[in-house]
Amino acid sequence: MPKTYMPNLDTIGFCLPDWYLALMSHKHEKFYDLEEGKYLHLWPLAEVIEINHEYNADEDFPVFFLIGTYENGEACAIEKETGNIYTVPFIGAIPDDVIYVGETLEELTAYLHEPW
Repeated sequence: MPKTYMPNLDTIGFCLPDWYLALMSHKHEKFYDLEEGKYLHLWPLAEVIEINHEYNADEDFPVFFLIGTYENGEACAIEKETGNIYTVPFIGAIPDDVIYVGETLEELTAYLHEPW
């Protein structure tokens, strides 16, 4: 059985929320595609550090850690200081265009069920 790469989460400089670590496996990604709601792709834990690097997140989104993407050109992000969940535009003004989603998986799920 091939060994799956697991990133060293100690290198990101903050602790990811427990709900996120419990939800994400090191090799699986999660998709939410709700007919009356939003589409969300949560990136695999094994790839999330590299994806943040590719998006230049430390420079472009310094208070956030990107964990996925919405279908409308926004990222799903964790605020590093609080662990809160936000939508963050890939193009736009930070912090003016960010939207607070919540603190838990349940609040994220409720947000996804809201129509645009």
